[in-house]
Amino acid sequence: MKVIDTPAAKVILSRLRDKNTSKQEFRRLLFKAGFISAVEISREIPLKEYTISTPLNVETKAFRFEEISVIGVLRAALPMVWGMLEVFEEADVGFLSAKRKEAESAPPDYRMDVDISYESIPSKNAVIVIVDPMLATGSTLAKVIKRVRQKVNPSRFIVSSLISTNIGIQRILQTDPSSIIYTFAVDPQLNSKAFIVPGLGDAGDRAFN
Repeated sequence: MKVIDTPAAKVILSRLRDKNTSKQEFRRLLFKAGFISAVEISREIPLKEYTISTPLNVETKAFRFEEISVIGVLRAALPMVWGMLEVFEEADVGFLSAKRKEAESAPPDYRMDVDISYESIPSKNAVIVIVDPMLATGSTLAKVIKRVRQKVNPSRFIVSSLISTNIGIQRILQTDPSSIIYTFAVDPQLNSKAFIVPGLGDAGDRAFN
């Protein structure tokens, strides 16, 4: 697990947490967060070397990323995915609509039932980056990882989130011990409804409602 705690990341996360941030600004900040995340995650992506010619007709080494797929969990991840594609321009893109079943109170172990109502998963066995701004109980992302593994055999899973909890992180690593998690912050607790505290609220609602 790696925390992205650069000054730029801290400023963006602070503005995302602020309840007075408008939905338009919230979407822009998610886009920027996706870009920053991709820059950090790029350290994990193998490169292919090839040769190009410069305008001076001199050949030199160049690099491109190996095959990579970016999969967003709808709908909150949409702006972050677009930000990531500024870095991973040639990535295949997929989406899953996954939502946990809300209850009056979460079970003691925070294992939540999750419905996946839509999926479009790239078919390549590439490095897969799964994007979901909030890694709370880990139930949603654990089910997403299992579903993706039913379709393809990725060389590696990388999870990109804004805010995580230790419970969520441990659940992901139990589901797939080789996964690498990038997050802007690890918040201390979940409330009785399994929302991250202090968190930033419901990222999807704040971006689109």
